[in-house]
Amino acid sequence: PADGTWAITVRNALSGTVLTTCHVLPSDLVVHLKQCVKIVKDVPEITLMTEDSKFLNPVDTIQNSGLADGDIVLAVMMAHRLVATASSDGLVNTCDTESNTVERQLQAAPPQSLLSACCSGDGHWLVTGSSVGTPKFWDAKSGEVKRVFEGHAGSVCCVDVSSDSKFVASGSYDFLGKVWEVESGNCVRTLVDPKLEGEGLEPRTHLLHLLSIRFSPYDSSVVATTSADCTAKVWNVQSGECLHRLCHAEDPYGPLPVSTVCFAANGQELVTASDIFCTLWSVRTGLEMRTWEAHTSTVTCVAHSVEEALLLTGSKDGTAKIWDLQSGLCRRTLQGHERPVTAVALSPDSKFAVTGCGDGLAKVWNTHTGTCEQTLEGNRL
Repeated sequence: PADGTWAITVRNALSGTVLTTCHVLPSDLVVHLKQCVKIVKDVPEITLMTEDSKFLNPVDTIQNSGLADGDIVLAVMMAHRLVATASSDGLVNTCDTESNTVERQLQAAPPQSLLSACCSGDGHWLVTGSSVGTPKFWDAKSGEVKRVFEGHAGSVCCVDVSSDSKFVASGSYDFLGKVWEVESGNCVRTLVDPKLEGEGLEPRTHLLHLLSIRFSPYDSSVVATTSADCTAKVWNVQSGECLHRLCHAEDPYGPLPVSTVCFAANGQELVTASDIFCTLWSVRTGLEMRTWEAHTSTVTCVAHSVEEALLLTGSKDGTAKIWDLQSGLCRRTLQGHERPVTAVALSPDSKFAVTGCGDGLAKVWNTHTGTCEQTLEGNRL
């Protein structure tokens, strides 16, 4: 067109019906397409993907995401806002926040053995890690185990699933991080740091056991790991190369165990947590961008929003905080738990935060007001 806009048609991914045709500039962000869909279909959560099932990054431009004038985009829409919780009682519960009911319950592991769990972005799949040492890939709706990944020699303490649900990453007390192909169940990469091999050690990802592992949100070939050895590392899965070794060499920020990690929405930055501090790093250069005191006790968990520069942190001090990463300011402090906050998540539209606590309770918060809107009591521990 003469005005330089492109016509992008958005269809319902399930029915195939046309929802809307958006007229956008190539320089507009993908999130603009989501906003167009919400005008005609106001549902809590919308995920966009191409016809070949590639998920679109909301903070990419239309052009950089690979779209062109006249293309068709599929919209995956969730009519209800669902929250998944897991705890050491071995139960994984899927809760409908509108009715405050447990929609599905899955006994993923025996009591006291479930160590980690995560859901795929579309909510269809679940990955668990336990003291048994084998990550498992589940159909979240039916509760059926689809894959068991054999290969770790120790308890699996952290897991993640790629944005396209084609790969699973796991970290273990055997000092190794592994990446698995879901379709075949094969291990496609064991992450080995060659700098540790010269110390007379068996091949390993970190000197000590892993504490967290995460895929880049829109590039499953990039994985970040953290460890009790006071480092975080960024890996290229295809080559097996350790791209960056991230650590604080001196006080007051280190050396301290790196408890957790998450990528920013654009995949260009990541956040690590050590003791009471959080650090923002550049994925491209591996350089520290900013470190700040986030809590009064150890930061246990972090999550980044899908569409905004928001970071959610949880701590042993019993609070969670919402940070604006652009300004570095704390927007909200979420107070209400009586024990350490052990898990946090942000809804795709950033309107709600979820926090999990060691007492088995999960809370849903309004991110704009900081008020607790629901308490979910599906887990016993």
